[in-house]
Amino acid sequence: MKKIYTNLFDFLEIGDEFPTVIMGVINLSPESFYKGSVYESPKKIREAVSEMIKNGAQILDIGGRSTAPWSEKISIEEEVNRLKIAMENVCEIISDNIIISVDTQYRKVAEVAFEIATRANRKIIINDVSCLKTDPSLADFITEEDLPIIIMASKKVPGDLCTIDEIIEEFNNTIKHLKKKGYDENKIILDPGIGHWVEEKTHIYDLKIIGNLQKLKKLNKAILVAISRKSFIGTTLNIPDPEDRLSGTLSATAIAVFNGAHLVRTHDVNKRLIEILKMAEEVRRNR
Repeated sequence: MKKIYTNLFDFLEIGDEFPTVIMGVINLSPESFYKGSVYESPKKIREAVSEMIKNGAQILDIGGRSTAPWSEKISIEEEVNRLKIAMENVCEIISDNIIISVDTQYRKVAEVAFEIATRANRKIIINDVSCLKTDPSLADFITEEDLPIIIMASKKVPGDLCTIDEIIEEFNNTIKHLKKKGYDENKIILDPGIGHWVEEKTHIYDLKIIGNLQKLKKLNKAILVAISRKSFIGTTLNIPDPEDRLSGTLSATAIAVFNGAHLVRTHDVNKRLIEILKMAEEVRRNR
């Protein structure tokens, strides 16, 4: 099988032969399941961004809407307002080689983020947990602007696919759809959608997805995992509070990287994470 390789904006190399890319979470949503990840003031946002970059984050994932299915819903206008403030602050303090990931399902939000980033000469990608289902016009926008996209495996609602075979099938459908629009498929990053997104998806499905992650490599795309402090860890270890799920997060992350993940979306960007990723990469490389 050919080695997976993606080059984002000609300065971030992602793939089998490169170190795992760390994506730090900048959460703007007080509705989030993990309150310790929420930054509600420009000062806190700037502090978090600086710390994450110092500790190795190369992508910052900024989201103004909680995507957990039980979260309180907000309007697109509220999502835009939250994102604008964060984007303006982040763009002021990051260097040219840091990428902003905009966590949204809506074209309008992506357009505002793109406009701010363009004015500041910063690079963005879009991270859509609905696999371009919530707002199909977002697919047109990323094609028009030639923006990289992270698509999370989803069929009807975000994260509703339970098995790796279902995930692969839906990814294939979305990739074909984008290619028909003229989109460059080399700009696609895949997220299998680990988490308790729908009632029927128990923690066992999440464990099996991580265990079978290497099957996604047949799609020849960079693979991202968003595992950090999620409920499947709490259920497996009987730890109800996300604040206490760091050890489970790091363990599951190491296994995911060993099984082929190239990017890790995390709330915890620190020296301990770097060491764990390095060990997982070396074991994978030398097996």
